[in-house]
Amino acid sequence: MIDRRRLGWGPWVFFAMFAVVLAANGIMMIFAFTSWTGLETVGAYSKGVDYNRTLEAARAQRTLGWQLESVVQSTGAQGVRIEVTLRDRRGGAVIPDRVRARLIRPTHSGHDTTVTLAKRAAGRYGTELVLPLPGQWDLLILAEHPGGVYQARRRVVIE
Repeated sequence: MIDRRRLGWGPWVFFAMFAVVLAANGIMMIFAFTSWTGLETVGAYSKGVDYNRTLEAARAQRTLGWQLESVVQSTGAQGVRIEVTLRDRRGGAVIPDRVRARLIRPTHSGHDTTVTLAKRAAGRYGTELVLPLPGQWDLLILAEHPGGVYQARRRVVIE
């Protein structure tokens, strides 16, 4: 004869193992959905296809020989001062048609800011602005000139 008291706990152990797995998966799903910042690469396919053009633009930028110095200072309460100096390979001032700064929040979408930098002196441009959030930002400088577009990128921390 089979002793039913010995077999009574077997299905419960099997059920408990599945319950633990389902609970762990449920917790991981909750964390996945609540921690997503909404960042994604817009136009990933076209960016991949245009990669050779990007490399060519980088080569053209190197042939310009421009040198860019940027100073980013926190002015308090999420304020920031951006100063940019552009020089050619001989050290002379570069006078582009327009200089823009784009501040990109790498961890949260919807907070990016683009400003046009005002001319301060020959080859020097700057502005002051208030950012919506403190923390890390990617600063992208775009200097548009008849000879081409010069780009520079750096990571800055705004307090």
